[in-house]
Amino acid sequence: MRQNKNESADSTLDLSGLLTIRTINEAKEVLWRALKDNRALSLLIDDEADVDVAGIQLILSAKAYATSESIDLSLSAPISGRGLNVMERGGFIAGLSDEGRRFWLLEGR
Repeated sequence: MRQNKNESADSTLDLSGLLTIRTINEAKEVLWRALKDNRALSLLIDDEADVDVAGIQLILSAKAYATSESIDLSLSAPISGRGLNVMERGGFIAGLSDEGRRFWLLEGR
């Protein structure tokens, strides 16, 4: 997991490899620290990264927290690969609101 800061307030956090039930505690700590340190944060999730429902739930929780704290949380690319597969099998995609489609699939951006 890497966090890359640039000269602006934006930062990118690579969560690839940390979005399963086995690694979720570490992911949560790193993600919450990054949210507290940045006003804008982009999450990088490689399409070959291991992702399970715990990882999707962590991102949903982080999005809710970011919204409540006026932090701009986004994905650096649309969810794809294994992450998209988990979301489809779990019924997350079918029930997405327009806002959810903008966040997860980058539609309408």
